[in-house]
Amino acid sequence: MQNRLIHWSRIWDLMERTDSKNHPVPFQMKFVKSSNGEVREYKSCILTSIHSKGDTINVLPEGELRPRTILKVLIIEFNQNRVYI
Repeated sequence: MQNRLIHWSRIWDLMERTDSKNHPVPFQMKFVKSSNGEVREYKSCILTSIHSKGDTINVLPEGELRPRTILKVLIIEFNQNRVYI
């Protein structure tokens, strides 16, 4: 069980991190699907775009070819830390 918490506003900067070669740093996340309430987890994904004035982000899960769009407020875990608003 996770003991650590991270505020929702902090995860956007962490998602945008890059390494020394300017490659995106992968992260883990869990979110709730708005269509059916199912909890999904991406063990490793990278941010492809963030809509700072919008409600969504696009992430590319490891091993997939197309980015997935996720509502920001439905993210419940980031790098094994529970997300709170």
